[in-house]
Amino acid sequence: MGYSRKEKTVKSLSKKASAVMDTLTEGLNVGDARKIDNSGFMPVYIENIGLTDRGPLFSIAHYYKQNGDLMKDPDMVFLKMNTKYYPVSFQQDGGAGFYQEAVVIKQNRITGYRPPILDELVSFANGWMRNIKEQQEL
Repeated sequence: MGYSRKEKTVKSLSKKASAVMDTLTEGLNVGDARKIDNSGFMPVYIENIGLTDRGPLFSIAHYYKQNGDLMKDPDMVFLKMNTKYYPVSFQQDGGAGFYQEAVVIKQNRITGYRPPILDELVSFANGWMRNIKEQQEL
């Protein structure tokens, strides 16, 4: 699979999904985390997991327990660049597990993009943020 370094071809989350991300990540510095549990749905866990040369990275996740282990359902990492959010990776535990990486980061520097995966993750994240907003009454 090839990489594209042309940022103009890289999709970001919709304005509505970005507004939800802003609410989730507001005030989180590197290493900070919070849990939002405003309803009977799965809580949302948010963590500022680090910085890249382009901006901060945030993990947004749901978890469940299976045989005493925490399982991601899912866990997505997002890069915030200026006012836009870009999915970096997606992980779903359970069964055979599943992992996708849309933005390649090495030593805190973006070294490449995988546009087809990025497009798929943007589409998923836009819907997921809408669900989180409704379920958590944000």
